[in-house]
Amino acid sequence: MGRQKNESPPALKSPLETNSQEKARAANLSSVAEGRLKLYNPQADNVRKFLDLLERKINRSLALSFVACVHCGLCAESCHYALARPDDPTMTPAYKADQIRRIFKRHKDWTGRIIPWWVQARYPRDDEGLNFLKNIVFGTCSACRRCTLNCPMGVDTAALVRYTRGLLTELGVVPEGIFNVNRDQWESGNQMAVTEKDYLETIAWARDELESETGIRGIEIPVDRTDCDFLYVINPREIKFDPRSLGDAARIFHCAGERWTLPKWGWDMTNFGLFSGDDRLGAYVAGNVYQAAARLRSRRIVISECGHGYRSTRWEGYNWAGRDQTVPTESVVITLIRYLRQGRIKVDPVKNPDPVTFHDSCNITRSGDLVEEPRWVLRRVCADFREMEPHGRENFCCTGGGGLLSTPEYRPLRLEAAKIKAKQLQATGAKLVCTMCHNCVDGLADVIKHYKLNLKVVQILELVSRALANGNVQS
Repeated sequence: MGRQKNESPPALKSPLETNSQEKARAANLSSVAEGRLKLYNPQADNVRKFLDLLERKINRSLALSFVACVHCGLCAESCHYALARPDDPTMTPAYKADQIRRIFKRHKDWTGRIIPWWVQARYPRDDEGLNFLKNIVFGTCSACRRCTLNCPMGVDTAALVRYTRGLLTELGVVPEGIFNVNRDQWESGNQMAVTEKDYLETIAWARDELESETGIRGIEIPVDRTDCDFLYVINPREIKFDPRSLGDAARIFHCAGERWTLPKWGWDMTNFGLFSGDDRLGAYVAGNVYQAAARLRSRRIVISECGHGYRSTRWEGYNWAGRDQTVPTESVVITLIRYLRQGRIKVDPVKNPDPVTFHDSCNITRSGDLVEEPRWVLRRVCADFREMEPHGRENFCCTGGGGLLSTPEYRPLRLEAAKIKAKQLQATGAKLVCTMCHNCVDGLADVIKHYKLNLKVVQILELVSRALANGNVQS
């Protein structure tokens, strides 16, 4: 039998899984022993702890988003979840924000203390109520900030969602997949628990493969080289699943005559502190990158193609870590623009003949302000570039949401909401969809497979590497 109108999705009923937390406790991991990685305690008064955290972590900008919503409904027209389920009020951004807003009103706002019934203010009754809140903020919102962009009152629902995730993370009330990634970043310094041995061996393999495929001699993928033009930081996916992405970057840097390096430690610029709302984890991971740049005396930090990695390392991380930005920090797309403008690399768009469209990563476009820059590059390296509609800051999320791919319990709802993205992609008639984010690569691949679209996902580095003209410097 099909789902009835207004029936809530099963995602809202997902239980709290604690198997990984129990294993972490039994292993006495250093992050657990030192209190950095929080575990769920069913014997604790978690509702009281939640309320204490809410009061301690509130700030003025969040308070504005708590009180400014007038429930006009415009946010529903901006949200891919709400557009995919128009008969389900629980999918509207206002409803999702209201789940934490009503707690704020009951606990902090005078209206909720005097006339709670009028403003629907209430406390979560028990841990089950906290788990419901977990399913709302982790499972029904990708924090893409499209509703924020279109809110006439300036309500930042994504900020409220991240704030609530952070409160729940402090209590261990998190999806198991998110806990696992948080654990791996705390314990290994990278989100996929890649060992130093595997990291170095993969780099060596990528260099050998690159030299073999291109015939270019003397290509390097250096590690821990000092006094370089820039430190290059990457997504662990480039080591574990897609080392060719690192190879494309190395080839371009070589042809540009660049002096660059990877760090041996602090190479992961992805940051689950952004997704989970854990500012301490955010500070730790971003701090590793900044410390590596200082240790190696790099003159610049260049960030590989990743949405939440760019936002975290370029913008948020300096605040979380309490650091000044002492060296320039940029996306690799900015680096590519510099090479092209200075004539350090030459490209031939004929080498990319297939029609290409571009997907804007939410954390790069709406939260990072890079809109025209990737298009500037693509128009120079592709023979047939096409925009999807809408595009730029109004583009829809890939549905990956910087961390949702780690939560299989929410996958059916995520892919249901993805039909909005699928329609966008199909309407372009393109054969390739390009993105400057590794998370979006996987998110878009899921959409393409689920909706049986005739598309392939590529990244900017791949297209630039493919377009390199024969006249480029190769030694």
